Amino acid sequence: MSKQRIAILGSTGSVGQSTLDVIRQHRDQFEVAALSAARNVESMLAQCLEFNPAVAVMSDPQAADQLAACLVKSGRDDIEVRGGTDAVEEIAGHTEIDTVMSAIVGAAGLTPTLRAVQTAKRVLIANKEPLVM
Repeated sequence: MSKQRIAILGSTGSVGQSTLDVIRQHRDQFEVAALSAARNVESMLAQCLEFNPAVAVMSDPQAADQLAACLVKSGRDDIEVRGGTDAVEEIAGHTEIDTVMSAIVGAAGLTPTLRAVQTAKRVLIANKEPLVM
């Protein structure tokens, strides 16, 4: 059985962290393929170092630059870092992703969640806004 490749949108928030806790307990079943956060560089750096995603996205472009510099300094320039809200949508619809955990707070989570649905991903929704909107 192959591992489920997961993108966690909002990985530094409480739901994202809880999702990573579950993955820690089931590493034989899940692979973190992509992570996204708004601007919490410190937490994202720790998550990247532990889970080794192919892609890490910061919706704040300045935070993406900081994360990229921190990863290089840590010897982990193999993780692709992207910045901006378009990049969050791109990872939600990426062909290498099987499941998207949509844990972005508020309306900001709508378009990436829609992108995941449009590209036939299994979508786990952690907030009501995408459903209500």
